Amino acid sequence: MRLTPAMGAMFLLVCPAPVLGQAGAARAPVAFPQVTEVPTPLQSVSGRFSSLNPLNQLNCPHRKVSGRVVSPSLILVKEMDCGRPGHDNLLVNVKLSNPADAVQMVTGRNVVITAKFKSAEEDRDHVFVAGFLIAEKAALVAGDPIDLSAPPAQAFTSYMMCQPPELDGLARQLGSELCVQSTIVTNLAATGPALEAAARGPAKVPPEDAVPGDPNAISCRLDSGVSDRNLSAIACARNSYWAWYQAKWHAPQSSIPAPP
Repeated sequence: MRLTPAMGAMFLLVCPAPVLGQAGAARAPVAFPQVTEVPTPLQSVSGRFSSLNPLNQLNCPHRKVSGRVVSPSLILVKEMDCGRPGHDNLLVNVKLSNPADAVQMVTGRNVVITAKFKSAEEDRDHVFVAGFLIAEKAALVAGDPIDLSAPPAQAFTSYMMCQPPELDGLARQLGSELCVQSTIVTNLAATGPALEAAARGPAKVPPEDAVPGDPNAISCRLDSGVSDRNLSAIACARNSYWAWYQAKWHAPQSSIPAPP
């Protein structure tokens, strides 16, 4: 399996030993491990694409933005004109200057951050350009009150995670990298069997094609270097996500966030 240097280092740190069966023996299911302290790829403004180090980084004039927390390293900003006017509902990658502030990045919380903002763009096979927004040395300066007694908020959007370390064992069995919808990865106890079954039989359809049937069903397709510039992967998501991406493909400036 081909890995980028950064992904290879991550692979060595967290990947469990491959499950090997004797000839004719039933294939053992993959165990999905808990993983911490791994490199976090940056997400594109739509969350469809990722990169460890997006190219063509330029400074933005912004110093403060408000948004809704998607993950400890992502917020959804209503609008932010930074090199690509006319877009809204954008994912901004947050690199906190104080890692301890990550506990305040509670899903669904409205926050205000100050940072040094950058934009970046990557050409993907001369077909489209993936845009990125990055908040470096970010500091939380305001936010909704946190109710510790409230149950965890449900995800309100999602993004593609390329080669998440929890799936290294499955990727080794498949002999391919994996790019998987974030809300599938965060609930592998429930989604793991369906994900594994779909990943073992990926469809040979373009990533921008929708899939008919149950919108909550997980389906996978071959993804030739699209989700991540450095990866040729199998991409897996719920059918509702693929329907969203089909609409986004035909109307790139659509402001509708990806479904959870």
